Amino acid sequence: MGLFDSPSHVLIILVVLVVLFGAAARLPKAAKSMGEAMRIFKKESAKLHEEDSSTAQVQSWTPEQVAAPQPQVAPQQVTPQQATQEQMAALQKQMDDLKQQMPPAPQPAPGTPPATQHTSQP
Repeated sequence: MGLFDSPSHVLIILVVLVVLFGAAARLPKAAKSMGEAMRIFKKESAKLHEEDSSTAQVQSWTPEQVAAPQPQVAPQQVTPQQATQEQMAALQKQMDDLKQQMPPAPQPAPGTPPATQHTSQP
């Protein structure tokens, strides 16, 4: 009883050869994409394990551990109006700083019409 006695054995060998050599160009690409997928999966699962351990550490802290290194500061009562005014003052200061950093705009020559913007809207 040999390997090539039955036509089904020959057929199976031919199918295997066609699959291997017919898909030879596609096999390296498939292996590469499978490797990349595995690397991404390992990286993401490692991130999840890191996040789980960091949240476990945060949850295991006692209030004494959290409060010990912080200096005691008297809380200030800030009204919403004061908070809004402080934000407006900070934004105004940022705007002034940006205006000082910007170079002056070039002045058009005398007698030239002002530039207009053209749009492609109908």
